[in-house]
Amino acid sequence: MCRFFILFFALLLTFHPNSAQDNKRGNVWYFGYNAGIDFSATTPKALSDGKLFQREGCASICDEKGKLVLYTDGLQIWNNQHKVISADIQMGGDESSTQSAIIVPKPGNANVYYVFSTFSELVCVTVDITLNKGAGGIIDRTVLMRNSTEKLAAVRHCNGRDFWVIAHEFGNNIFRSYQITADGIQQVYVRSKIGSSLDLNKSVGTLKVSPTGRRMAMAIFGKSKYELFDFDNASGTVSNAITLEHPEFRWAYGVEFSPDEHFLYVCETVTLLSPILQMDISDPNPAKILSSKVEIGRPPESYYGALQLGPDNKIYVTRHGAKFLGVIHEPNKKGYSAKYINDGFKLSTGTSGMGLPNLISAVVREKSSVSLSQTKDCNNVTLTANVLPANSTVVYEWYKGDSLITSQHTAVYKPVSSGSYSVTVTNARCSEPPVHSENVDVEVLEVIPSVQKLECGLVELSASANARIRWSGQGISESDNALKKVTLEGSGVQTFNIRVFDKADSTCFIEKKIKADFGICDAKLLVPDIFTPNNDGINEVFKINVVGGEGMALNIYNRWGTSIFINADKDPQWNGKTNGMDAPIGVYTYLFKYKSSKGHEFTRRGTLILQR
Repeated sequence: MCRFFILFFALLLTFHPNSAQDNKRGNVWYFGYNAGIDFSATTPKALSDGKLFQREGCASICDEKGKLVLYTDGLQIWNNQHKVISADIQMGGDESSTQSAIIVPKPGNANVYYVFSTFSELVCVTVDITLNKGAGGIIDRTVLMRNSTEKLAAVRHCNGRDFWVIAHEFGNNIFRSYQITADGIQQVYVRSKIGSSLDLNKSVGTLKVSPTGRRMAMAIFGKSKYELFDFDNASGTVSNAITLEHPEFRWAYGVEFSPDEHFLYVCETVTLLSPILQMDISDPNPAKILSSKVEIGRPPESYYGALQLGPDNKIYVTRHGAKFLGVIHEPNKKGYSAKYINDGFKLSTGTSGMGLPNLISAVVREKSSVSLSQTKDCNNVTLTANVLPANSTVVYEWYKGDSLITSQHTAVYKPVSSGSYSVTVTNARCSEPPVHSENVDVEVLEVIPSVQKLECGLVELSASANARIRWSGQGISESDNALKKVTLEGSGVQTFNIRVFDKADSTCFIEKKIKADFGICDAKLLVPDIFTPNNDGINEVFKINVVGGEGMALNIYNRWGTSIFINADKDPQWNGKTNGMDAPIGVYTYLFKYKSSKGHEFTRRGTLILQR
């Protein structure tokens, strides 16, 4: 921290709501003036064997079984036997540095650790704990940044193997994210230009990443504000700054996330009796966050410093010079229900300073999950894939039954047919294995109408539907309109409608049209070629017999096209006379009108011979 006012801003220390118990790397803390805690047992135990004597920043780390490996104040490094192993090495920390150090294990190597330290420059010292007969030794020292600030954080990479170490340049608003892999510290860092520019005073305060590794917070000392960001623990980029500014934040120092990331806890330092404040950060709107601000406790004397989430999912609070740490017992609860107690943990020896160990965030990788939600507006069904944790690099594959829907790759799908649907998502960003949703049954109103011609003038309408139907159209009776099959008589081409109704909402339906071709049903005509009206009783009249119908009119024309006879009676005939006189023998033309039994009218023209 600075020469004068010291402020510890604990940024959102990131643990999954259940990850604190699962992670043992943060089981042993050494901090302050010969103070310590061991979280290995169910009840934390105060320690008195530490050698650290530090006003502010410090760090410690255990192996995966929870056994102490190293701890540091950013100036010296102690092993698990409390022996200094860095006497001849110049580190980058300071007793007045808010986050003087942080320790990160080398991925894939249980014996090598990187000890980062910062005050005005960022230095990394590499430790091999097997050297010097197990006492440990230094194998490398690297200056990563010449002009750094007091802000330093580390977070697990989303791939579950690597780490990010995040620092801030001095005199500007640039974050640096260094990726730590099995090959070591990657020299090409990720640069994010965002947020406030940090000078000497504003360098004070904590930088932390949230339990899921997706959010980050920073205290701006002396400027009455905190800043929230999004952090991408796949790419190392910082984005979407939110500024929280208020007079009660003047000497902003301590900050911590609740395990579920619903609340942010903050406190000032060097201001006597200044409170711990809780804010609801579930909504990103700054005004809403500030309006949710509530006091949960004040120190009986002195002032607060760091806030730190412990392996037991409680938040521990330093009170400078006190024999006790404050404890927020239920940080996921709102307001006073969080149960803050000033004398929450008694130290056996020594007193607290302003700092607590700077630990790696998001040590336990958050597993992805996906669920399906279904909304329905009449026959408009929408399926939405809800992925946790949310990110923008998810690849979606939708299925109907076991069949892949090849044309759909977004989080929302609108089924066009009934069936059982599911979605598979893959986080392309972190190469995670695919996760699968449960099947969701979807019912979409469906109907397939069809028509079959039984004979001329007679058709059968049928429908394959998954709900109640209703036909409408010419010739469909009230008693037949709900049948799946309807037989109808008609002529020509006619259009019929069919509706399918939702089972729960009769105002919701779909409608389709279908055309039926009944055909034009002609009768059969028996037409004589010749008739002999000579009074011999044989073939005396010209008559066309209609089989399956009846005649309507008969016109006879002579060879010059003159009409010589008309008969409009039913089943008309010609007796060979015109105007009461016998027509001369010869060839005549007839025009015959008739209708079939289906009611279709026709006209037939032809010739006949009159012979006597």
